[in-house]
Amino acid sequence: MINRLSLLTSSLLLCVLSLNAGNALAGPGGKGTDVYKLEVMTQNLYVGADVFRVFDGAPCGPMQAVYEIFETVQATNFPERAEAIADIVMREKPHVIGLQEVSLIRSQTPLDNAVVPNLDGTFTYLPNAEYVVYDYLELLLNALGARGLDYVVVDDATSMNADVEFPMASFDESCGFTSIPTDLRLTDRDVILVRGDLATSNAMNVNFSLNLPVEIPVAPGFVLAFEFTRGFGALDIDVGKYTYRVVNTHLEVGDADVPASPLNFIQYVQTLELLGAVTGTPLPLTVLGDFNSSPSLFDPRPAYGLMMGSGYLDLWTVRKGPFSPGFTCCQDEALRNTVSALDRRIDHVFAFLPAGAKLMPIQSRVVGDRDNEKSVSGMWPSDHAGVVTTLKFKQK
Repeated sequence: MINRLSLLTSSLLLCVLSLNAGNALAGPGGKGTDVYKLEVMTQNLYVGADVFRVFDGAPCGPMQAVYEIFETVQATNFPERAEAIADIVMREKPHVIGLQEVSLIRSQTPLDNAVVPNLDGTFTYLPNAEYVVYDYLELLLNALGARGLDYVVVDDATSMNADVEFPMASFDESCGFTSIPTDLRLTDRDVILVRGDLATSNAMNVNFSLNLPVEIPVAPGFVLAFEFTRGFGALDIDVGKYTYRVVNTHLEVGDADVPASPLNFIQYVQTLELLGAVTGTPLPLTVLGDFNSSPSLFDPRPAYGLMMGSGYLDLWTVRKGPFSPGFTCCQDEALRNTVSALDRRIDHVFAFLPAGAKLMPIQSRVVGDRDNEKSVSGMWPSDHAGVVTTLKFKQK
């Protein structure tokens, strides 16, 4: 009797184990089907001013222009804006966040005039200022932590981009100094944040081989030159029992008005390099960031068309259709425009899915574009809105 009862109990246990194993293999989508779900966010943090104003000229030269640009950076107050962005993250709680323009601003007073001569007769300021004025990454992480949110930086997926330094000072009407000349250093980064309860692997970062060359005449016969480097970061992330590949990038600005602009050629080459480096993984692939290129037929900037022509899905149009605006750029430089000025969609979430994958209903929304998402003093969180997308598909 005991042996027969033991045999029956063992048989029942084996059945239960077999059923559980079958359910685990089948996944939440039912027998023989796995359901994948990943929530991502992309957000350009905005350095806080239009840095291209340095080319517009100022009565007392580039040092004055840089000083005035930095005044705008201070006025747009990233410590305050970081709180507004953290509120959005707290509401959305994505698995992974791709950040662009994660600025590190440092200074040195007085300036040291440390320059390096280049072979073409130009000079480059040595980026050696170390006093931290603003670390946008630290400020955002502190704001997230204050809300009980655990997001971690994957260092190997951080793209260290342009690292440039330039002197600045204020002047009177006769172009006499009214402040001590100071070196101001900007280090640009693209950063991937991942929820602390999720594992990552295979992180990498790459700088593009072709970047924007910049030359600024400072005085007769003295031209400052540097390269504004950009790049991308990537990692694998485990969500539940599935692994995904996520890539974060910020491409060159391009020129929306001049199709043959060298800026568009640089963006073209950068996009091709990005595609060549990340396409082909067997994992579900999500590529997000500030592409500086829109789906508009009147936008000559090439990145969007190259991504779509390479078989990527624009998850915004998958969810909203091709005619939904989903604008993400750009608010006024000072961020205090009362009515949103967003009028183009250049921040995207693209996906490249494994063969045989069947898309399920996708959620995608623009964030940071509503009045109730502004900072405490009424600024927009960034000149860019963010995009939060939940990708969901079945894989048989």
